[in-house]
Amino acid sequence: MTGASRHAPIAYLAACVSIFGWASLYPVAKPALSEVTPVDVALARACIAALTLTILSTLTSGDPMRVMREGRRNWKAVALVGVISFTGTSLLAMTAQRLLPASINGLLNNLAPLWIAIGVAFAGRARSALLLLAGSGVAAIGVAIVLLGGSSGSEGVSVEASRGTMLGVLISLAGSMLIACSQVLTRRLMRGRDPLALTAAGATWGTLPLLALVLSGTGGALSDFGAASTETRWRLLWLGTVSTAFNFALWSFALAHLPLTRVVPFQYLIAPAGVVLAVSLLGEPLGIHLVAGTIAILAGIALAQRGAEVT
Repeated sequence: MTGASRHAPIAYLAACVSIFGWASLYPVAKPALSEVTPVDVALARACIAALTLTILSTLTSGDPMRVMREGRRNWKAVALVGVISFTGTSLLAMTAQRLLPASINGLLNNLAPLWIAIGVAFAGRARSALLLLAGSGVAAIGVAIVLLGGSSGSEGVSVEASRGTMLGVLISLAGSMLIACSQVLTRRLMRGRDPLALTAAGATWGTLPLLALVLSGTGGALSDFGAASTETRWRLLWLGTVSTAFNFALWSFALAHLPLTRVVPFQYLIAPAGVVLAVSLLGEPLGIHLVAGTIAILAGIALAQRGAEVT
């Protein structure tokens, strides 16, 4: 049994657990955006994640210099992945969140698995391009059912085709494509390296441009954090730890031990997981669309697994 196959069950589990961190991103961030800017949120996520992951890496490895060494090794690639993953994708997601209902933004921003499936299929690396594309398409339809199927006009899901709305759609789609790029680059970078320390190094690199923006007063300010309510500060802490540090570390571990097209379809579960969290934590009603959409997502993931890359 190879090292990759030995780690496969744990890698699948890590991918599934990480989904709940992303699922909590939109419902937790939305109220915070009434007090802080998208740049503020992105900075808080990256900074808290970098600190949390560095502490975890030091505790688990017993080596306080491990993160620094991982950050220096092939540092240009680490910096690029860190800025894309922790700066670019977060800024686009939070900006689109201000322009679109959470359900529409959640749908469009989580289409990265579809773009990756299309790319792998056209590159001829899929075991079965037809099954991979069909599975990814079915899962994407399931996400749409989950997010839009139980919505009414009063919930703000049916939006007018205004300039702001169209801009939000374009930003959200761009965010999903950037996420797809970050997944491909992360998968390549993680081979043979320490996922936890490398993710900590990437988060540190991602913090730097965001800090520069805030210090220059572009899109945010340090004073925003001081003026924020206690509730918003707790939300930012959650976003930096649960919705960034832990799920990125788990996801990086999964990418390090499984083929890309076997991991990324699990991101389709972010939508139903988010609805489950809203039902359990906020007491929102449970609709038949959640069940139907989740079944479609699981069926799509199963199809995509059969057509995914072998190695």
